[in-house]
Amino acid sequence: MTSALRRVVRSPRVNDAVLVGVDVAAAVFYVALYIAFGTFDPADFPPDQPHFGGPTWLAVLVALVIGVPVAVRRRWPEAAWAVSAAGLVTATLLDITLEPWFPTATVLYVIALRSSWRWVVGAFAATLVFSAGTLIASGAEGGTLASAVAVATYVWFVNAGFWVAGVVMRERRAAAAESRRRDAERVVADERLQIARELHDVVAHSMSLIAVQAGVANHVVAQRPEAAQDALRVIEATSRGALTDIRRLLGVLRTPDAEFAPTPGLADLPALVELAVAGGVRVSSDVRVDPRHYSDAVQLAAYRVVQEGLTNVVKHAGPTTCRVVLSEAGGTLRILVEDEGPIAPHPPPAPSGHGLVGLGERAALFGGELEAGPRPGGPGFQLLVTLPAGSTAAVPSAVASAGEESA
Repeated sequence: MTSALRRVVRSPRVNDAVLVGVDVAAAVFYVALYIAFGTFDPADFPPDQPHFGGPTWLAVLVALVIGVPVAVRRRWPEAAWAVSAAGLVTATLLDITLEPWFPTATVLYVIALRSSWRWVVGAFAATLVFSAGTLIASGAEGGTLASAVAVATYVWFVNAGFWVAGVVMRERRAAAAESRRRDAERVVADERLQIARELHDVVAHSMSLIAVQAGVANHVVAQRPEAAQDALRVIEATSRGALTDIRRLLGVLRTPDAEFAPTPGLADLPALVELAVAGGVRVSSDVRVDPRHYSDAVQLAAYRVVQEGLTNVVKHAGPTTCRVVLSEAGGTLRILVEDEGPIAPHPPPAPSGHGLVGLGERAALFGGELEAGPRPGGPGFQLLVTLPAGSTAAVPSAVASAGEESA
């Protein structure tokens, strides 16, 4: 019941209704106040103070012109200011006004908060000019010029205070909106980066296997047609799977409600091993961890590490022998992918690859580390990534759901 009441109180409609109610109450107050000003007994004023001596209906009319616009100041602020200011000019010249133009100051706040800057500056300047001119003119008729200038200065301070408050609130709202816009842009950039990583992992892994199998098929098609057919089957299956993953990733960019595939995790590692074996790499897999102990985000990171490691082995070292080991010690998940080096010399890899850079960034999101280099104690290459077992990625959840579930 408390949460439901809180939602009702915080709803925009309720807030708008409360603000309108406050404005209506202020309008009623100002109308009643100026009717009282216009119907005071002249005997209640000092002999040297100007006072209104006209008919009651005129005082009521002026009071309505001054106060009613306050009730609609949020809907039509410029018109409300113009009408209320005209009423106050009339009331001041008729010696009805006994307060520092609070109705106009109340409307000036909304103008400073919502209207164009031309209206913000113009309405403020006009209020200062009209109030000072009418007060001095009214004071010159019955009172002293010095007292009229003093009252005009007081009116200026009151109206300037409301105007400055509106401008300050306007700037704060603009700064908050700009901050929200930058946050939204940062989320979009993070989503694009995440999708770019996923696309790299999918395309690089799949294209590497396709290239290897195409080379095998081309090499043995004349002497061993059945081996070429096996290679073509691997190419077909790999390309279809890659196209499906890419369509899902691009679907995330096109539609927010795209259907997602399950997030790949540790249970999907055998499929990666099978593809690497199909690419001519002998793989020894040793998974010593229970997938149920890790979040989906950590499992996805481990899956991508193994995928990138096996892809690099197929591209740069195959055919060779590779070892994949997943273990945990001291609350840290340790992922090792190492090979024994190529049997035949390979050309050096291109230095512009982004796979290891992406893995390093992925590990850093979880507070982990990446080490990549020659295998200790022998030929080959070693990829080692450590991830805190209970960590979560330092990226928005929307990014993870968009990028990871599509892979």
